[in-house]
Amino acid sequence: MGLTNRSMIFPVLDLFAGPGGLSEGFAQAGFEVAAQVEKDLTACETLRLRIIYRELKKQGKLSAYWRLIRNETSEDELFKKYPDIADRCAAQVVNREFGSKDPSADGATAIYSLMQDGIGHLKSRKARVLLGGPPCQAFSLAGRSRDPNRMREDERHFLFQYFLFALDRFEPDFFVFENVPGILSAETDKGQTVHQLVEEFNSLKQPYELAIPNANLSDLILDSAWYQVPQRRRRIFFIGYRKDLKKKRPEIVDIFRKVLEIAQDDVLTVADAIGDLPRIRPGEGENQWWGKYPQSTDLTKYQLFMRHDSEGIVHHRARTHMESDLERYKFFIEHHKNGARQTTLFDLRNERPELMPAHKNTDKFIDRFKVQYWERPCSTVMSHISKDGHYYIHPDLSQCRSFTVREAARCQSFKDDFVFRGPRTEQFKQVGNAVPPRLAFAIANVLMAELRAIYGS
Repeated sequence: MGLTNRSMIFPVLDLFAGPGGLSEGFAQAGFEVAAQVEKDLTACETLRLRIIYRELKKQGKLSAYWRLIRNETSEDELFKKYPDIADRCAAQVVNREFGSKDPSADGATAIYSLMQDGIGHLKSRKARVLLGGPPCQAFSLAGRSRDPNRMREDERHFLFQYFLFALDRFEPDFFVFENVPGILSAETDKGQTVHQLVEEFNSLKQPYELAIPNANLSDLILDSAWYQVPQRRRRIFFIGYRKDLKKKRPEIVDIFRKVLEIAQDDVLTVADAIGDLPRIRPGEGENQWWGKYPQSTDLTKYQLFMRHDSEGIVHHRARTHMESDLERYKFFIEHHKNGARQTTLFDLRNERPELMPAHKNTDKFIDRFKVQYWERPCSTVMSHISKDGHYYIHPDLSQCRSFTVREAARCQSFKDDFVFRGPRTEQFKQVGNAVPPRLAFAIANVLMAELRAIYGS
């Protein structure tokens, strides 16, 4: 996927930004990321670092970015040299946590005051797209299965109210609201969450309409593997437009169908994603700057895309595993190579009972240890990878370890020039919580075409 023509710039706002996966895809498609709101301090540091990258790239000075990444200069020194970038970082990234069940008292005012500095540089230009993906734990099927109240009282159900306030305040042309498919069956005391959501989009001062192919909400579920992301990841995307725009462009009702039409049958694999990265054993590598790429002449298209604009490898340090886990990894990798089906704890219990982990519910979570297949897309990268890597075992027996942060990021389609702030645990969490940038890029291209058709190219 190449980048689009940047002759016409449309600003976007990102609420619940995380490390910026949605924003990243929109930036690659030519949008201007005007403001981002995120509750996690470390993720905010990642967002600011990405602003530094984008601004230095605009100025043709990416070498300064890589000096920062290699710790050859400090952020303070860089900001002294580029004060405009420091101002942009301070204004555009807002650290704020939302959580009240009744946000009506402060929602619209808070969002406006927090984001107005970030969009101040837009002057007469208007934010054209609002992005957002509230924390999904309250909507996940796994979360509800563990909660006797089925998460009905979890206040994260109500976080989308802030998204509605932002829509009401800024009145963008489009919005993209991402979440887990479980939101389709989530409930509160007021009824089904998704029905509330649809009704409230339509009842704003400037009403919005969802683009729904075949009038079926389940059709809004996209798999990232359809969009050249080497990972199976099913998420629901509510894409809406201001209803008044239909008068100028009736075709706007088909925007989601256009997203589906650019889906591809051929999928990328784990080998495509990480096959070119240096081989390391447990405990080896570097968490920050690893070094320049090893010589290689047989790179896939995806690997070349990952390396574009990057001077080398970052975040490629393997966890140090307990000896017992290494023995389990060896067992699962060897069986994985010998058979077509995924090996489970049942196989381990039958053949090597002495290696059974002392965990509860081993009968329920039989795939607790999962080797990723070279020739298939990666399993869904989730934030649980920050706790352990048992679901993401490297398929190479000679390495016998779990994925590094860079390998997980590659499977999420974050390019190698995307650097995550914080300790490794926080980096893994950010990667697992993100929207794959390449999927966001596909959606962004469809919206960019619509905006150009509406306002002229």
